[in-house]
Amino acid sequence: MEWKTYCEESYTKVIPYLRTAIIKTLVKKGIPVKKAVKIVGISTTAYERHVNDKKVNMILQDEELGDMIEGVTSRLSAGEVVEATSFCILCSKSRKVFGLQPCT
Repeated sequence: MEWKTYCEESYTKVIPYLRTAIIKTLVKKGIPVKKAVKIVGISTTAYERHVNDKKVNMILQDEELGDMIEGVTSRLSAGEVVEATSFCILCSKSRKVFGLQPCT
């Protein structure tokens, strides 16, 4: 058995889809993809790889997560700083959507 922290597990199983969901929401708000990926900090290729994945839609269709992403993207699009803990909360709630143990 390999020991991993929740963050290590999320790095591959949650974060790519969560970042893509955030970018997808920014694009829906009228921000060009090129600018949105720069704001979020991933490549256009990584975004395109995940944009149509069902996991992204699972995140966006969850009412609580969708509302939280709306709040984060509103702040990002206004050029405001988003605290790291906000992303941690989003990640933990996304873990539940994917059937993973939420962070404690």
